[in-house]
Amino acid sequence: MDWKDWVEKKVFIRTRYGKFYTGIIKDVDCNSLPIIWITMIDKFGELIQFSASEIIEIKEEKEDGRNKC
Repeated sequence: MDWKDWVEKKVFIRTRYGKFYTGIIKDVDCNSLPIIWITMIDKFGELIQFSASEIIEIKEEKEDGRNKC
């Protein structure tokens, strides 16, 4: 999967430094190759940015189907 395919998806990310993030990928910047910058809004509404090389696990989070009130 290309990094750009993750844009606007809700994801869970685990980094090689022991950090965990859940949120929505807002941008993937490939203009500074070989570094690919990932920008996301986490579940707390915070802007997070890191390089793709830090990621050891990424998976899409599916909605649980429950009604949200």
